[in-house]
Amino acid sequence: MHIKDEGVLKPSRQYFAMTNDFAKRALYYVINSGRYYSTKKYQVKREGLASFIFIYIKEGQFYLQYKDRSYIVPENSFIFLDCRYPHLYKANTDNTKFDWFHFAGNASKEYFDLLYAKNGCIYHLYDQHILLNLMERIIKMTEEGNVEEHLASIYIQQILYELNQYSNSSDQLLENKIKQAIAFIEDTFQKDIKLEDIANHVYLSPYYFSRMFKKLMDSSPIQYLINYRVNHAKKLLHNTNLPIEEIAAGCGFNSASHFITTFKKNVNMSPKQFRAIFF
Repeated sequence: MHIKDEGVLKPSRQYFAMTNDFAKRALYYVINSGRYYSTKKYQVKREGLASFIFIYIKEGQFYLQYKDRSYIVPENSFIFLDCRYPHLYKANTDNTKFDWFHFAGNASKEYFDLLYAKNGCIYHLYDQHILLNLMERIIKMTEEGNVEEHLASIYIQQILYELNQYSNSSDQLLENKIKQAIAFIEDTFQKDIKLEDIANHVYLSPYYFSRMFKKLMDSSPIQYLINYRVNHAKKLLHNTNLPIEEIAAGCGFNSASHFITTFKKNVNMSPKQFRAIFF
């Protein structure tokens, strides 16, 4: 059927599934699905909806607000939301193209909670093409008005399985995310950045990101940030005559007193004492 929502372009389609009582009691089941082409005017804002949604961004970019966090979601990304929580998502670029379907049933909430704790709600697919194939099969069923409910449930279960495998993926993938986080810290250490900002950059929940960062780096993300700031301050103290206030500001500290206190705690001497050392 054609869509009248603002920002949804003519080629877009939405499809609805009929579900029997057994499927609602015992299976995962599809509620509706769609293939959307949109402009930046497209936006969905809900206080809550009794379903879950998978969204695959084929082209363009999304802006997402979920659980008091915001994300810029690029193309070739997969979003998984528990729609019972307030949320907002919108096309962040014109000519955004994405597929989606709502579902419910079985252990949807439990699976969402498990995956969200591990990975957050956004997945960069890379070579995870099986997810796209499974999603296409489900949307095709609703498009043709012929949803085989047991088979659809298996496909949804398999998507959840693949997302769990993604979340439990190799140490190499996790190491890449930590490397991305470190690069982000080192590029933005002069700004007022928080744990949530770093975790958002690599699309992980703060709790899971912090735990994995400490496991691999033997340091919390915030301590790594502090160490990097202090190390940069050492270079400025040794190689320049900049006043303490300028060094503090240039290293991301919100005041000279905060800088001095942090420096003393980490170096066991004041910035002034460190500057006086002859190396």
